[in-house]
Amino acid sequence: MNGNDAIYPMATEGNNFNEGLTKRELIAAMAMKGLLANPEMAHAITRGLIAKMASSEADNLIHYLTANPVAEGANDGK
Repeated sequence: MNGNDAIYPMATEGNNFNEGLTKRELIAAMAMKGLLANPEMAHAITRGLIAKMASSEADNLIHYLTANPVAEGANDGK
């Protein structure tokens, strides 16, 4: 898994291509949303530190998922 891969690539008019968000950006945004949902966290530290924490968590998840791929068929309901 490459964190810089596009998560929702889209074709646009003509032969243009819009890659959209990267996997890393999407994961970091979700982590930041979670951090900011805690009022104590949101007021206790700076926005810059929250952004660093969210980016770090995105990197940690990407690293973990790359090192531990899901076995084929693991999510087929069996």
